[in-house]
Amino acid sequence: MSSALNPYLVQINQNMPRILALFDTDPTSPTYGIGDRFRWGWKLIDFGNASFQGAAHGFSRLIDAGILPGYISQDSILRRIDEMFLGAKKLTRPNGSLEEAFPFESSFCVTALVAFDLLKSIELLGEHLTEAKRIEYLQIIERYISFLNRSNETHAFISNHLATAAAALFAWSRLTKDLVSKKGPALLDQILLNQSSEGWFLEYEGADPGYESLCLYYLNDIYLHHHQKELELGLDRSVKFLSHFVHPDGSYGGLYGSRGTRIYCPAAFEALRDKFPLAKSIANRMRKSVEEFKTVTLSAIDEPNLIPYFNSYALAAAEFGKCDRPTPNLPLPCEKLGATQKYFNEAGLFIDAGDKHYSIISTHKGGVVYHFYKSDVRLNQINCGVTAYNDKNDFFTTQLYCHQNQIFIEDNQINIVAKFNKMNKRIPSPLDFILLRILNISVMRIPFFNSLIKRLLVKLLITNKSSIGIENRRIIRLGESLSIEDSFAGTTEYKYLKEIKKFSGIHMASYGYWQVQDDS
Repeated sequence: MSSALNPYLVQINQNMPRILALFDTDPTSPTYGIGDRFRWGWKLIDFGNASFQGAAHGFSRLIDAGILPGYISQDSILRRIDEMFLGAKKLTRPNGSLEEAFPFESSFCVTALVAFDLLKSIELLGEHLTEAKRIEYLQIIERYISFLNRSNETHAFISNHLATAAAALFAWSRLTKDLVSKKGPALLDQILLNQSSEGWFLEYEGADPGYESLCLYYLNDIYLHHHQKELELGLDRSVKFLSHFVHPDGSYGGLYGSRGTRIYCPAAFEALRDKFPLAKSIANRMRKSVEEFKTVTLSAIDEPNLIPYFNSYALAAAEFGKCDRPTPNLPLPCEKLGATQKYFNEAGLFIDAGDKHYSIISTHKGGVVYHFYKSDVRLNQINCGVTAYNDKNDFFTTQLYCHQNQIFIEDNQINIVAKFNKMNKRIPSPLDFILLRILNISVMRIPFFNSLIKRLLVKLLITNKSSIGIENRRIIRLGESLSIEDSFAGTTEYKYLKEIKKFSGIHMASYGYWQVQDDS
């Protein structure tokens, strides 16, 4: 890869047309400045997803770094950013919240996301803004900050969401000199308190390298301005943990994570490369992956998730090419020679490496296996676990995250006994949407019931375990010629499916984004 090529900027330039096309630029339209085309263009939904308004951050970063594409006018982008702030104001509910999934959602995450992005836009634009415009923008964001200060996300512990809110609240205090609110430091303390001693930050039930790379993006922003020792130690532990999930074929993360994602968010690794040697190693290795589509790139991400990753790529592009401090070039775990094993017991992730292979096994997910040959990627083996089905076409799997699996590890062999749980593959019907809308405009406007129903949805779609009382014993013989043997104690009621290459046992909207290995 040419050292002069900025792979993040290449991706940004390729995606600039579709990002700019998201926004309503008609001043006569009631949705002028809003970025959700399903709302203003297609008119197929009855609310606006506010996350698009955060693109102001990425564009401001490109202006600040002097890397806005030459064919685009800076003055035009500054006008666009102003329209994005206007659109955010229009989408704000009376309680100061924003939404992405349904009307009156009162989304803690999206309100935090947009607050952070708009605050970063103000911070980066600096003298491009008049004092009057700066005050106008801060008045829009003030309502989001008020909502965050009096609200909490209670349906699950999702570290990247809490990190977003903490980063927004720290940025607000920084820009407004508001030292009264203690919510930002409290959220940061909560994140660090729940960080595993193994280095990972909690995402629902466990560790998810994909979403943890996004979490680091927000934590890095706090660290950049507030050099707290505990945060520095937490970042260092996280980077060391994540270094194990860069694969020999250039991919990153996967179904062995608690959320099953493989999205690589490059910003924190590029920004922290001079602080933590392994961050530099990850960034250097993954630059080539981004260039060659060996990891999920900006081009593969759909619109609902696009903007946070656009902003991340903008920061990575701005950091690219800065002079490195003389730090050691540490090999990543997948690059080392010799036989090594490491078991992250709390995460349920076992690493087995040798001169010619690199294997990752999730013991909490029934023995999901990612096995890589270092010299020939065509021989890579991914086994997502065991599935079964019944006459009603219900599907069951051992892949669902479970801390109670029976695990025996000895003599280069892992035995895992895992229960079959039902997969929820149900698609919402028109009647479901009618019921949801009735709830949205009635009881879900009451915070208690809003939180309760969200918790029920998380349990239904992600964390619920509905065992059918049947177990699978998986024997994994480690080494270069890794082998898997399953013993399925089935009945005539359930039929065993042996050959399903890739599947997910839970609902996760960010699962399955394309990378080149999918079709090579």
